[in-house]
Amino acid sequence: MRSLVTSARHRKATDPIEFTDAPEPGRVHRRPNARSRRGPKGRGGGTWNWLPAPATYKATSVQLCGLWPFAGGSSRPVVGVPVGQDVRTGTTVCCDPFSWFKAGLISSPSMAVFGLQGFGKSSFAIRQILGLADRGVTPLIAGDLKGEYTGVINFLGGQVLRFGEGQRLNVLDPGAMVAAAHRLGGERGEQLRELAMNRSVTMVASLIQIMRRRRLEDWEHLLISRAVRLLLLQHANAPVPPTLPDLAHLLANPPAELIVATMVTTEEYPSFTAPLNRSLQALLEGPLGRTFSGQSTTRIDIDATAVSIDISPLQRQGEDVLSAVLVACWSETFATIEAANALSDGGLEAQRHFLTITDEMWRPMRLAGAGLVDQYDAITRLNRNDGVGNIFITHSPKDMESMGSAADNMKAKGFAERSGIVVTAALSRPDLRALSDIKPMSEDEMTAVSGWNTPDDWTQRTVRDPRTGEERPEPPPGAGKVLIKLGQRTGIQTQVKLTATELDLHDTNSRWVS
Repeated sequence: MRSLVTSARHRKATDPIEFTDAPEPGRVHRRPNARSRRGPKGRGGGTWNWLPAPATYKATSVQLCGLWPFAGGSSRPVVGVPVGQDVRTGTTVCCDPFSWFKAGLISSPSMAVFGLQGFGKSSFAIRQILGLADRGVTPLIAGDLKGEYTGVINFLGGQVLRFGEGQRLNVLDPGAMVAAAHRLGGERGEQLRELAMNRSVTMVASLIQIMRRRRLEDWEHLLISRAVRLLLLQHANAPVPPTLPDLAHLLANPPAELIVATMVTTEEYPSFTAPLNRSLQALLEGPLGRTFSGQSTTRIDIDATAVSIDISPLQRQGEDVLSAVLVACWSETFATIEAANALSDGGLEAQRHFLTITDEMWRPMRLAGAGLVDQYDAITRLNRNDGVGNIFITHSPKDMESMGSAADNMKAKGFAERSGIVVTAALSRPDLRALSDIKPMSEDEMTAVSGWNTPDDWTQRTVRDPRTGEERPEPPPGAGKVLIKLGQRTGIQTQVKLTATELDLHDTNSRWVS
């Protein structure tokens, strides 16, 4: 039996280990030290307590062909917009709802983004917009509450519509849908006109519901439907479409078919319809009237490379004003998409894909009885059929529990449940637990994400602005870090680093630069 011997009381880890076939005279024979993958254990064994992990790199098989077998394939997809680097390995992370949907990784082209203010939710969306625009996807910002996307849409040569400074939006204007119906003609054109009428009816009903903060009666919805259709048919060959004041006048001075629809006599009609007429008059003469009482000042260009509807001048208005404008923006945006799809189906235009961004969703969702949850619920369920991908952005999953009814809360939670991809920036641990009820997260993932909003120490740090050369406060330690979750797979911790061009287009801290 061979024995392990030492020549000194304390052996250095780097000293060679000597072996002999027999014990040294005068010394007690001892059993060899236990061995492990880190070396022999015990006194004089020279065990390594810490083994450095080699850097991991990702490359193509052509680049790594000479290193085999010291290379391993990654199961992570490398399709989509490059969004940043893996926090742990430094490898490139690619992700977007369109590419992952086409690759069969998700069942619908949708993404939900959560995170505290100032940690990069909108910046992540900007990267998605720019990356997908390069692949021919048309971004549509259906209600920009803070004006954050104006720079990037202008950069892409798109169209920016601005509301709140005297601009008006006519909800009875069929716009792009009727223009497409004229081009298509025949049965398909008639179907598109019918769809445009239905959208106008829904918009008028939604605006009145927002004013009342409760839903319409069934007979009120029927009367509005008859009146809107009659009005649109009367103006079918007119140079301009009807407006809400025209609708109010028609309801106050009804033809026989409107009186028949209410199932009351001519004498009873005024008192019977008084509540509806008062609501419509309040809509026209209240704060919403300045936006909805006339002809549209600007309409969405169906051929635009990108579109943003900027409603930032209204961000300090009441929730009812914001909610009404947002519903109108969604209606106008998806009417444009339906018109583009109809022209594609008719062989008149090439098929286009659209990316819709709905940011700061926590604000309009809190308006009880406005019907916004139902509106957005319908949008998210039809995105795959319409060739549309959507990105839903809000602060916390608890925002989806702040609606006026339990039914609306459940519908709002469905937005995240149906999202193919869930992305979260820094969040508190209670928020992460609420999110984990929708998309399961491990304790390690929650610990990592909740730690992103805490600085390492109290040192005040500055960085040099790459564009101006000036010193400015360093971003929070977790700024730009996101966890990308796909189903129950382990999340990908990613660091998003904006380029100088992206910082020029989207700098939310510009007012803090001296």
